[in-house]
Amino acid sequence: LVERRFSNPAIHDTTRRVAFDGSSRHPGFVLPTIRDAMVSDGEIRGLALAEALWARMCWGVREDGSNIEPNDPNWDPLQEAAQRARNKPGAWLAQRGIYGSVADDPLFAAAFCDWLDALWTDGCRATLRRFLTE
Repeated sequence: LVERRFSNPAIHDTTRRVAFDGSSRHPGFVLPTIRDAMVSDGEIRGLALAEALWARMCWGVREDGSNIEPNDPNWDPLQEAAQRARNKPGAWLAQRGIYGSVADDPLFAAAFCDWLDALWTDGCRATLRRFLTE
């Protein structure tokens, strides 16, 4: 669905614009959903995957080796956190200004670390397939 949507020439939106300014969008939109799911014992693995994908993007290099241009006013600290998180996934969640107490939830942190490890080990396509089949 996403691939079809972004390949539609009638839609003049870009992946770059949709992903722009994640450092304000994630705390404003995704983190409240994560908090709600944690309070209600809802499903958080997909939300943890979304955060792991964002961390992977902030690495700044795609799987094919091409560069991802900075697209956030806080790009430098995000990229630094993403680089630290490659070998220590919890380093991404240590961004307290973004994650606050969400990072302290052991189920969310474990799911996030699992997904980020999978993204680095298996790649995005295989990781998304795994999520869809779980």
